[in-house]
Amino acid sequence: MNFENSTDDEIGPIADAVIIGCASTNTNFSVVTELAAVASANTTYKADLALCKHGNETNTTNKNTSKGVLVDDLRNLGNEVNIQAGGDRVKALSSKFPMAKEAEHQVMGIVEDFHVETTSIAGTFFLHVKKPTTFSTHGTTFAYWDPALGPTPADKNKWFHRHSNGISISLAGFTPGVTYFFASAYKGLDTDAPIWSATVSKMAGD
Repeated sequence: MNFENSTDDEIGPIADAVIIGCASTNTNFSVVTELAAVASANTTYKADLALCKHGNETNTTNKNTSKGVLVDDLRNLGNEVNIQAGGDRVKALSSKFPMAKEAEHQVMGIVEDFHVETTSIAGTFFLHVKKPTTFSTHGTTFAYWDPALGPTPADKNKWFHRHSNGISISLAGFTPGVTYFFASAYKGLDTDAPIWSATVSKMAGD
């Protein structure tokens, strides 16, 4: 946690809230030493900040110095809170430290450079796409349809799916001489609807 870019109007209220939060018996944080340092630094900072209202340059220098000490002590306390919270967000929030905003959910884009290739092994295909550079994924979903099962459904969600944690996959067991249909989509969250590529048809080799 880094508050060095916090303004004078922000850092004081942050420290006040954290002192109350971490001192509460409901938080179960063992941070006596770190909390005492923040409380002391906050008192000194507030006193120096009040003196700055008179426009004295020396007071401003003192205020900036004490603010730096408070920022460092808040960082130390925040690090200890994170360690003791152990990934428990509710417990971490009880410390009254402002939590960093979670990254916005990234919607997957359409796959790039989707290719289907035959291999030296009869009835085996190698499918691959280009690794995205503008967002992260949970891998790639590759879909295929066997024409022996009837007309190819327009909805690719009804095709057979295979998941890869990366950007490629090998699929075996196809009948040589038969043309199959393939598509792919970057994998997002389970609640994301896949954005399927255009259909690629390829005949299985022997």
